Amino acid sequence: MNILEQLEDPGFRPSKSDRMLMQYIRANAQQVPHLSIARMAEAAGVGESTITRFAKKMGFVSLQAFKVALAEEVTQRSNRYIINNSINREESALVTGRKLLDTNIGALEKTLQLLPEHRVEQCADLIMKSRRLRFVGLGNSGFIARDAAYRFYRIGLDSIGMDNSHEMFIMAALATKEDVILAVSQSGRSREVLETLQAGKANGAVVILITADPESPMAEVADTCLVYDAKESLLETGSIAVKMAQFFVLDLLYTQVVKAMGDTAIENKRKTAQAFRMTEQL
Repeated sequence: MNILEQLEDPGFRPSKSDRMLMQYIRANAQQVPHLSIARMAEAAGVGESTITRFAKKMGFVSLQAFKVALAEEVTQRSNRYIINNSINREESALVTGRKLLDTNIGALEKTLQLLPEHRVEQCADLIMKSRRLRFVGLGNSGFIARDAAYRFYRIGLDSIGMDNSHEMFIMAALATKEDVILAVSQSGRSREVLETLQAGKANGAVVILITADPESPMAEVADTCLVYDAKESLLETGSIAVKMAQFFVLDLLYTQVVKAMGDTAIENKRKTAQAFRMTEQL
């Protein structure tokens, strides 16, 4: 088994520090072979001894041997594969389409299996009891957060989506116990979002996290998590599978809130739709 595959399914039980290092290597596989152990430790947030032990756990006699093997693997994959290690440059578009379809469907099925019984209902109840609903995220997750906020706004909730760190910090500083902050984050480790959740939580806000990593720093801050199953390889940051899984969880949560609101949600949606039609006639 090669290094990148081992990072997804290690042959040992990784410690918390190991998981942090694995997350960093997955996201920065091209740069890791060129980093010093001190720089890698600082960037990954772990100790240098953790990195040395990790290389041996992975079956290498030294960190240098690990870095050389990783560099060779990244080069080979970039020459042969695109998107991920299951899609070959030489295959037909329809073969690729079948692989992508299987990947996306698999992500949704695994995500549904990961959701504990009544967890979505509990999150919907927290939203229903809140005064304000604030969605936050960065990059691709920020796009998902803003889209979700718009949908909740259309049914009458005081909902805003933010993907700018300055706006997030201001919002968190003014948060109260009547607010819900819902964060979307693939890794659960983005510094700006983490600091937003910490500040909001300190001010009494309820924090809901949608993430692929239930053991991330954000998960430790959150009051509750909705976890999805979708991974990104070195070459597929912002993959459709991840976006679909995030959209799916948010759509499930939105639908549960609509169910709880009943006729009120339907009437509010009707009013907003009517407002658009009136604007078009002007």
